Order: sequence, then structure tokens, then C-alpha cells
Amino acid sequence: MRYIAVIFWSIMLGQVAGFIGGALNQQKFNSTYSIIISIVFAIIFSVIPLILDSSVKDTKTEKNA
Repeated sequence: MRYIAVIFWSIMLGQVAGFIGGALNQQKFNSTYSIIISIVFAIIFSVIPLILDSSVKDTKTEKNA
């Protein structure tokens, strides 16, 4: 459920950021690109803590051994 909420909010905030960024650059707003980019970043930022958590656990077990 947590990952669904992360993807939902990243899409919403990505749309807002894409709209504001398009307005500041005086370009046409493209919602498809905004959705794709925000989903990619949501997946990246959801996977990074899992990778870092596993590396921290590995270093702790090496120090205790």
C-alpha cells in the first residue's frame, strides 16, 4: 500500500512540477512526459532505501563477526 501511495503522490506532484516548469520555460505542457518521468523517479526513490538498508545490514554483520 505504501508504494501505491508513493506512486500516486509522485504523479500528482510531477504533474504540478511539469506544469510550472513548462510555464517558466514558455513551453507547451505535456502530461504524458510528466507522468512517465514522475513514475520513474518514484520507482527509483522507492528502491534506493531498500538497497541502502541491505548494505547497512551487511556492514553491521561484518563488524559483529
